[in-house]
Amino acid sequence: MENLIYKYYSPTEYNLDALLNQYFWFSKREYLNDPFDLGNFRVGRKLLSVNNILRMLTTKYQGDEAIDTLSNIKQLIPEYACCSFSRSPLNKQMWAYYSKDYTGWCLCFEKGELKTKNESPLLPVIYVDNNLQPISSNTNYKQYGQSTNENLVRRILCTKHESWQHEEEERIILKIKNETKGAKRQWGSYKLNSIIMGNKISEAYCNILKRIATDRQCALLEIQTSKNDFTLTKITI
Repeated sequence: MENLIYKYYSPTEYNLDALLNQYFWFSKREYLNDPFDLGNFRVGRKLLSVNNILRMLTTKYQGDEAIDTLSNIKQLIPEYACCSFSRSPLNKQMWAYYSKDYTGWCLCFEKGELKTKNESPLLPVIYVDNNLQPISSNTNYKQYGQSTNENLVRRILCTKHESWQHEEEERIILKIKNETKGAKRQWGSYKLNSIIMGNKISEAYCNILKRIATDRQCALLEIQTSKNDFTLTKITI
């Protein structure tokens, strides 16, 4: 269903706390696993040129206006954080990496709004073959709105290298200027549709998730691996 979005979790106390207390965690750039993520302005120790950065963002700005725009954007980047989701609940890499070798769970949500200030809607990540690749403001980024500085920041935060495209990622971008490591935000109108457990989940976590699913009146499923090929399926518990 197009209205569904998925978030993978490893079996930790703080991820269980997020489920019990119904919040999403938004991470700032330095706490993400991809060093190129959230507006990387350097390659190694070399600062990228103004022209290269702005070619990636937009074709609108020229000369002094381009320099001013880049300066403003660089100052804005540290004020933002993101929360990541996937369009697929049957992603083998996601189950391996983000749910710790199928020992965690994946939450299925009906899309909604956080109902808080300074949030973006869910925005699809755009995957490119090089972080300096020119991206016209007239192509994939129309949904991000006019070329204001804030929307340009959102474009940066939703651009990743094509090696990550298997994640089928969408993000909520949140401005959290005065919060250092990241921020918690309640689910708002995001509705928990179902809980999908990995097939290697511990008995203790399995029992906890069963109780939560009963209390929340949502479906509980488990991932199964095929014996004949490399496919995953979901079965209802």
